[in-house]
Amino acid sequence: MRYLRVLAVATGFVALLSQSSAAQDQRQFKDAWFFGAKAGALSYSSATTNNGGAPLVGAEMLITRTHGGLYVSLDQAFLTTNGGFQDRDPDSSFVRYARLKNLRRFTMAGMAFPTQFRNVHPYFGGGLVFNQIAGAALLTGTVNSARYQIALDSIQSKKAAFSPILIGGAQVKYRPMSAFGQLTLSPTQQSFFLADPNSSRAFNVSLEFGVRYNVGSSIDRAR
Repeated sequence: MRYLRVLAVATGFVALLSQSSAAQDQRQFKDAWFFGAKAGALSYSSATTNNGGAPLVGAEMLITRTHGGLYVSLDQAFLTTNGGFQDRDPDSSFVRYARLKNLRRFTMAGMAFPTQFRNVHPYFGGGLVFNQIAGAALLTGTVNSARYQIALDSIQSKKAAFSPILIGGAQVKYRPMSAFGQLTLSPTQQSFFLADPNSSRAFNVSLEFGVRYNVGSSIDRAR
């Protein structure tokens, strides 16, 4: 009897997976909610790193309509580097350094779907990204507590920044999930730690791959 119960449970589980896969296969790309996970790499620069690379992971949501949609993503890049900031004594100005640990990104963008095929869905979009350094610690000492507090304030002001972002990629429909690859391009602000101090037009670039699952319609259907 025990084996029969195990067999019945296993059969029911396989049937449930089959139904889920069939439902996923029938859902269209347009007018849909997608939730996804991704991994990739981020190219960045700082005061002591030029075109460095960092692994990146993230979770995201994509809401589609016929020709456009909304994209929201939360990512983390794993990096360790040094960032510089200007410190000014009464008689001089010099660069201090902070040890930077990891980067968090929150992205919101409008998406466009110019041409759609049965199983391949190219897209591009643009929006805003909020970048935040997860941890930053002063590396060099200061003369007194007042100078130390000024240095901490400078670090705080360069830990986070908004920036425009461009996204381009394609999603391919499989069963039960869809796979995607995309490229993001974001100009860096000089007021942010992860900016190339030798260039006023530097960019952070990421290459990402992942899967998305269609959880259902993004519009209320008439009953």
